[in-house]
Amino acid sequence: MTRFLNLFAVILVLAGCSAADGPSQIESSVEPSEDAAAENATTEDAAAENATTEDTADKDTADEDTAKDAQPTEDEEGVDQKNVKLVIKDQPTAGQIVVEEVATARDGWVSIHKSNEAGDIELPDSLGQARVDSGDSENIIVDLWEAPYPEEKLWVLLHIDSGERGIYEFPGADVAVKKEGETMARSFYIQEDTEEDE
Repeated sequence: MTRFLNLFAVILVLAGCSAADGPSQIESSVEPSEDAAAENATTEDAAAENATTEDTADKDTADEDTAKDAQPTEDEEGVDQKNVKLVIKDQPTAGQIVVEEVATARDGWVSIHKSNEAGDIELPDSLGQARVDSGDSENIIVDLWEAPYPEEKLWVLLHIDSGERGIYEFPGADVAVKKEGETMARSFYIQEDTEEDE
């Protein structure tokens, strides 16, 4: 009987350990489900974050599309200025053109262009260009690398220097200046040099 009691005590001790381990195992089995709940919450947060990111990305894409739509087309390209002036007169040339007056709010360029068959300015190729500072300038000399012929109709075009400073970038960053939507380009004619006739 003693043996039986000892055996029973051993069984109880073992059963007690199992019983003691049981709640612990139950707790362990509960903890993973809490971890799973936390993990699910994290997953839900990540999903919400992704949705927000996607919404933001969609909004950014929409903004980019709107910005693209707002970009000027080639026909509209240019920068509008209020107080701008460009004056040139018919003149003879000995490899240079003199632009009488320029007023601009930003540093820029004046460039000389030929006329196309319709008599309008031919872009983008130029015969020469000269840099102008912001403010008022007079008698800006533009050196030409191609000699125009007498009675030829040429154009002077005003640009801003918005690309690399001091580098003429047209077509490109140095777009034409506009005043109330009108491109600041003025035509003039090359006169015969009367000094050669004397």
